[in-house]
Amino acid sequence: MRKVFQLNVDDVMPSAMDVLESQKMAGRANVPERIRNLLDSALELFRNLAEPKGVFEDRQITAFQAIYDANEKNSPECPFPGLVLKADALALFAATMGSALATRSSELFKEGGAALGYMLDAVNTCGAEKLGRQMGLEFVKHLPEEVRRSTKLRVQYYCPGHCGWHLSGQEKLFEVLHPEEIGIALKSSWAMYPVKSISGVLVAGSIEIHRFRPSFAFCPSCKEHKCVSRLKLLEKAN
Repeated sequence: MRKVFQLNVDDVMPSAMDVLESQKMAGRANVPERIRNLLDSALELFRNLAEPKGVFEDRQITAFQAIYDANEKNSPECPFPGLVLKADALALFAATMGSALATRSSELFKEGGAALGYMLDAVNTCGAEKLGRQMGLEFVKHLPEEVRRSTKLRVQYYCPGHCGWHLSGQEKLFEVLHPEEIGIALKSSWAMYPVKSISGVLVAGSIEIHRFRPSFAFCPSCKEHKCVSRLKLLEKAN
């Protein structure tokens, strides 16, 4: 099963609080008016320019290892292979906001609007997180009824570049999934364009399989700890 689709901007639109939290400003008693104005402008640009779309293609659970191991650069203690084996369903995925947002952000920096460019980049980053979660919801819609019937079913997304899965894993993913169909290109550095696009694997299963302690050898050098924030959101999901 392969699905290519447009997404609703409202479903991936970050809130002002999402962005402030990402910038460690959510708890401030008074956010400066200039910051709030920049944030409002950046959110408006996002709403007007974002063109979210995605693709996913389901795979047999046992097929993941060949995709994951393709580059032989992964950490030997990565948690993904083990949790995938406990999953009920699996799909490769990619999603993007389109090129207009990335283009506008670059233009702002070149035009001397660095403050707004920086804020738009922050909004885009938060939007990418919501994009990943929305892809999980889209995947659930297409799962067999007997799988969806599980009240504890959760879909989490895992991406190359995190938790021991080397960024070069993008190469095999692109080879199999062909996200060029929705306008995503892969650079020689394994980074994607448009920026803030995401790719990886959607793993459907009970919440228990997604719980792992971030105590691996690579964890101290991680600056994002997205596994923690993503799991917290998954725990809160209905």
